[in-house]
Amino acid sequence: MKKCMLAAAVSAVLFAGGVNAKEVKGLVADTDGVPLTNALVKVRGTDIQVRTDDEGFFILDLPVGEYTIDVKGGRDNHFHQNIQVIEGEQDLIQVSLSDEAEHKIVVRINPLEHTALNMATPTIVMAGDELTMRKAGTLGDILQFEPGISLSSFGPAVARPVIRGLSGSRVKITNNQMIVQDASTTSADHDAGIEPLLADQIEVVKGPATLLYGSGAIGGIVNVSDRKINSEPMEGFTGGVEMRLADSATGERSGVVTLDGGEDHWNWHLDGYTSETDDIKIPGQAESHILHEQELLEEGHAEEEHTEEEHAEEEGFGLLANTRSESRGGSIGSTWLGDWGHVGVAFSQVNKEYGVPGHAHHEEEHAEEETTNEEEHTAEMHEEGVMVDMQQRRYDLQAQLNEPFAGIQQWFIGTALTDYKHAEIEEDEIGTQFKNEAWELRSYLQHQTVNGWSGIVGVQLTQRDFSAIGEEAFVPESVTKNRAIFLVEEKDYGNFKWELGGRFESQEISTAGFKHSNNGFSGSIGSVYTLSKHNIIAANFSHATRFASAEEVLSFGPHITTRSFEIGNPDLDKEVSQNLDFSYRFENERLNGEINLYWNQFNDFIYAANAAITDPCLTDEAIEEAEHDELQLVCYKQRDAEFKGIELQLSYLLFNQGNHQFKIGVMADSVKAEFSNGENIPRIPALKYGVNFSYDYADFSSNLSLVEHQKQKDVAANELPTEGFSMLDLEMAYRLHFADEELLIFLKGKNLLDEEARDHTSFLKDLAPRTGKNWLLGARYTF
Repeated sequence: MKKCMLAAAVSAVLFAGGVNAKEVKGLVADTDGVPLTNALVKVRGTDIQVRTDDEGFFILDLPVGEYTIDVKGGRDNHFHQNIQVIEGEQDLIQVSLSDEAEHKIVVRINPLEHTALNMATPTIVMAGDELTMRKAGTLGDILQFEPGISLSSFGPAVARPVIRGLSGSRVKITNNQMIVQDASTTSADHDAGIEPLLADQIEVVKGPATLLYGSGAIGGIVNVSDRKINSEPMEGFTGGVEMRLADSATGERSGVVTLDGGEDHWNWHLDGYTSETDDIKIPGQAESHILHEQELLEEGHAEEEHTEEEHAEEEGFGLLANTRSESRGGSIGSTWLGDWGHVGVAFSQVNKEYGVPGHAHHEEEHAEEETTNEEEHTAEMHEEGVMVDMQQRRYDLQAQLNEPFAGIQQWFIGTALTDYKHAEIEEDEIGTQFKNEAWELRSYLQHQTVNGWSGIVGVQLTQRDFSAIGEEAFVPESVTKNRAIFLVEEKDYGNFKWELGGRFESQEISTAGFKHSNNGFSGSIGSVYTLSKHNIIAANFSHATRFASAEEVLSFGPHITTRSFEIGNPDLDKEVSQNLDFSYRFENERLNGEINLYWNQFNDFIYAANAAITDPCLTDEAIEEAEHDELQLVCYKQRDAEFKGIELQLSYLLFNQGNHQFKIGVMADSVKAEFSNGENIPRIPALKYGVNFSYDYADFSSNLSLVEHQKQKDVAANELPTEGFSMLDLEMAYRLHFADEELLIFLKGKNLLDEEARDHTSFLKDLAPRTGKNWLLGARYTF
């Protein structure tokens, strides 16, 4: 309480000068109404801050007006709440996430600490029970039903997010603001070196995020937050245990344990997980009928009729071979903190072994020449399937200093070292081994408000030593260095908030006897206009630069897991885009939603083109090897291009009485991507739209969703169309309370219509469909 009174005295001094202040008392509680002790309470836009006492109360001296309270502490971690100080008697101010949580959670990837509602660019935040219910083995699976997001699937173990039709190296994945430097941008069959089951919060910024995170984020960024480094004071011990068990369609068996503790000025964190899946069950053939018909046509059997049984026997029915996976890992972290700031260290490890589907039917053709015994034939297929054995170790060091010198509010310093490797194993032998040793330094200063402007200036340095060793290595050993400085500023003008920023970056790719260098500038101007509470218009224009990756420049050789022969282009220039985003976000007593429109004009867009044998980019060696191994020829090229699209999400409260609440929601997204001559860009997702019904009663919640994916007929050269499908999912959860403990039991049913579902964004869409109808039962116990 002494701290509260001291802060009140300081507040009174700060607001002196003819403005009358009054004492304001508030209570901070978590989502369950339990008071949060020692939580940090700040008044945004001022230097006023105070911590809650042993009963969760705080006291501030504030003049009459509206303020934003910033709260850090407890399991709810970091959120904002708007309050109003009135003349006369003031009621106790209740500060909690229990009401309107979606408008309060702070986007951690933005150092200026905004909620998704107040971002100039469209942003998704997923946390709490919603994240617990959505969690899956890959980020793509978790986010796939959000407007503007699809996935590039390589079976159940690998599914990277695709944002507005952009994927691979154009979508950055970060962990606690630091880039995840694995090999997932090298190829779509490489899994991201991060475990979503350990996520505390997941955020997606749709559209260019190049100012803060580099040229690779021209499509967007996905940030996964956890508590390895925890800057909020803790007293005592908390934790959680989660178990998941699925039916035979996936055979998933997962377990997660997290432990957090703290005393005085020291916090610590431990977590661990294990997860296994079997070969997944599918509702039909592994190979699509479109590809099957194409193969018959190429073989001169267009008139030959094949029964469904013959097709099933040839291509495998009901089971997608070589899709099992095993993963395990964990992390340990420690944080030292005080009034001066905090410094934390963490170590994490990921070990994962998974099969890459899409090879069985080709292997079967050769296997049939050697044996007719069904058991031996099946065993041989599994032996010849490609397995990926991935290992990653990561070391993090982060520090934040409060008011280190005059004019500076905070100084952040973060560095991450990544030691990543994976082997592609064929017939129990290592075909290719990838290694990626990477380092990142990220530091920025957040200055005090100057003439109403607040912002950050920073630097980012990265180095990536990448190599692929083996007979099928298609990328030579290379070193990629990036150096950048950036500036982001913002200012409120009444109901307007303006954001300005710029970034200058250089990149150098070097390999034996060759260097590829580029410099570039990115900049943006955005505005958020508040029409009324929860009624906002946002617009953002950006000029973004992206450099070619080492794989796009240097590749040459077969990549068996993607069934392609890839040919890089050393003459690639930087990719430049002009981007415009417009958003309208609104809410009233019953209706809330968001509408986003976007337009991206690319100069020298870099893409992987499916090449015909007459393409001048090809060599005789490439053509001969691709024909022998039945590989798709792929050349990296550049052309001007245009992306434009729309995203819609609405929710309407149909019924709300007592503990009963019933909502209906609709969503849709569509992207059109073409080259300047009107030709379609490859691997662009089709239109999807859906409806969901949610019913909550006391501690019970449920959600039923139906998403319709249309057929993709707007295909690129040498690309096959993809049939549409309907995805029906059900989620149910029940919460049990035990004093300071809690048990959440949940049931998830996916693809309940047992549809054959193929993602047009996937390289293996015609060889590896999604899982058929499947159920998962789980429980999460927190204390």
